Amino acid sequence: MKKILGLAALLAFVAVSADAGDKCAYSTQECLDYMATKMKDGGWVGVELDRPGGEEYGPMTVVRVVEDSPAEAAGIQKGDLLVAMNGIEFAEGNGDKLKADKKNWKPGASVTWTMKRDGADRELTITLAPMPADVLAAYIGQHMLDHATVELASGK
Repeated sequence: MKKILGLAALLAFVAVSADAGDKCAYSTQECLDYMATKMKDGGWVGVELDRPGGEEYGPMTVVRVVEDSPAEAAGIQKGDLLVAMNGIEFAEGNGDKLKADKKNWKPGASVTWTMKRDGADRELTITLAPMPADVLAAYIGQHMLDHATVELASGK
């Protein structure tokens, strides 16, 4: 199952995968530089998401809300089902639209998420924040460990 931490990573978000089984398209140093640059300046929500069954498309379940995050301030709760962002459904065929929308994610920008909670749709507006340094370091560090493991296993 794919987990996405911090949601600076939403939409595969900076073109790398956090799964150890997937090969990052960049060399280790290029990947590190790319992630540090792109994620440092991006907007942060503060959730961990999971796609049920590891599906590539479709809604995502909130499995964790980071304390004192924009997500917590907006009222997002563990168990909420994220079905759309700024009116764009998480569905096959919408990847390019979602990526284009994500390019506008900067600290201070607002993002509207459509969530399902207890069978009802809710729209929650989130004001994005800068990603905290410790969250950024943890996300990049985990990806680098996964990246190195893949490279070591393949002998590169």
